Amino acid sequence: MGNIRSRLTSCCSGPCEDLIVELKQGKLRGREFQSVLTKTDYYAFLGIPYAKPPLGELRFQAPEPATSWDGVYDATTERGICQQVDFLFKKIVIGSEDCLYLNVFTPSPPCKTDEPKPVMVFIHGGGFCLGSGSRKAYSADYLTPRDVILVTINYRLQVLGFLNLGLPECPGNVGLKDQVLALKWVKDNIAQFGGDPENITIFGESAGGSAVHYHLLSPMSKGLFNKAIMQSGTSICSWSITYNPLDQAFDVGKRCGFQGTDKKELLQYLKKLPAKKLTVAGVDMILAYRDKYPARIANISPSVEEIKEGAFLPDFPENLCKSATPVPTIFGVNDKEGMLLFVEMHKKLMHKVREDFTLVVTDNFKVDPALVPELSTKIKQFYFGDKEVGMDTAYELIDLYTDIYFYCTYEALDFLINSDHPPYIYEFAYSGKLNFLSRLVNFNKKTKLKGAAHADELFYLFHPLVMPFHPKLEGDCFKVIENMSRMWTNFAKRGNPSHVIDWKPSTSSEPCYLQITDDLKMIEGKLFGKRLEFLKNLLDPVAKPYNIF
Repeated sequence: MGNIRSRLTSCCSGPCEDLIVELKQGKLRGREFQSVLTKTDYYAFLGIPYAKPPLGELRFQAPEPATSWDGVYDATTERGICQQVDFLFKKIVIGSEDCLYLNVFTPSPPCKTDEPKPVMVFIHGGGFCLGSGSRKAYSADYLTPRDVILVTINYRLQVLGFLNLGLPECPGNVGLKDQVLALKWVKDNIAQFGGDPENITIFGESAGGSAVHYHLLSPMSKGLFNKAIMQSGTSICSWSITYNPLDQAFDVGKRCGFQGTDKKELLQYLKKLPAKKLTVAGVDMILAYRDKYPARIANISPSVEEIKEGAFLPDFPENLCKSATPVPTIFGVNDKEGMLLFVEMHKKLMHKVREDFTLVVTDNFKVDPALVPELSTKIKQFYFGDKEVGMDTAYELIDLYTDIYFYCTYEALDFLINSDHPPYIYEFAYSGKLNFLSRLVNFNKKTKLKGAAHADELFYLFHPLVMPFHPKLEGDCFKVIENMSRMWTNFAKRGNPSHVIDWKPSTSSEPCYLQITDDLKMIEGKLFGKRLEFLKNLLDPVAKPYNIF
């Protein structure tokens, strides 16, 4: 502790008010913001390079640490996000290959920090194909006033981040390896910002939650964090892993004009192409698979690495769960995750399922074709009874797909529950003004679906500058933000998230979870217990969730 304190007092050059921090890479200057929640100041160091730009020969390869710079680096503005397609709005390519930057947000100027502060590193979601650590989406206004340091990161996405040819020059999972290097940077540098390198909590949502779980399993990530929060995702989810990465790579190559069968030749071909062409090819492949398999979500995900030396993922997640890093964890989902079906990019799904309900089974589970009619009939009867699929049964369809998306998650939970650190489990069920995806689904529609859709909890943890509407932070909305920010930061500080109520961890003998609405309530039993028990009993003996790739 004394060593960290001495680093805190020597980390700055010049007056504290200048917000200049000195790292091994060089000096950088930050800026000040004011929290919309507490009206107190906090401090940001934006667009810090943690890796060399992954350009040229570094494309598809593991990241290399960033080089030093001369003078004072301007960390008052963010740098580019990683290249992706904006699905929701304009469907155009945005971002850059040069994108391996991170942001650091502190509650006080580093020079005025007496005691090292807990550190929270957020990993954004987006199906491993979208998103960024940008302040526009993940502002620190709610968390840093709780006396923690927040770090948000970019990592390579889609083809550029997850192409896997099983070659030393393209080993796979470089997007996850970016995250590892970012965590190493935090471990090595966060004391200069007033943070405690021995108290780092990683947390993420959707693909970010899956990434957090991957870090629990990967040998590369050991020792880089102390606690973990998984929001709506684990590595066991079928959308979190690609089983046939070589087929996927050649599919991308074909869409880019490659006609050969040699993977070394394919690699050389893809390395010469503009990054934008690769990203467009990846999107075309995803959309083609969504047309072919309309009753599920397809994306480009992590995969097991053929080259074991230096591998992030040397085996399938279910085989690595037994040796997961033993740290305190939080895991949870939202009560209406399946509302994701009703956003624009999935609008065909309900129509297709209504036409042929067997797609629910065939598109989501690997199963003997002879069993499909019986399984489909039982699932439809359980969720819909005598009703048909349609807007009148929107909630039934949402519940079904909430369970399908996260059915496989509970295999990961079984390992966590039986570990040395039983998880704290939650269900976010609040339907309020900041539920972004719910509002997007209901925008200009006759229906007004209630509940917490996928990702709706995020804007009770982060102030959403990107959101086109900004309701007043008052009443129940303020109360939920207060509870969420307190619980997440309490966990980061001491490994126990309790706030207002005693949040108990879930064990095999006493399963329980915290229900988060405008109030907090402990519920005995398993989350979605009856529904998941039905699917488990029906499918486990004969079927397995699978990724279509």
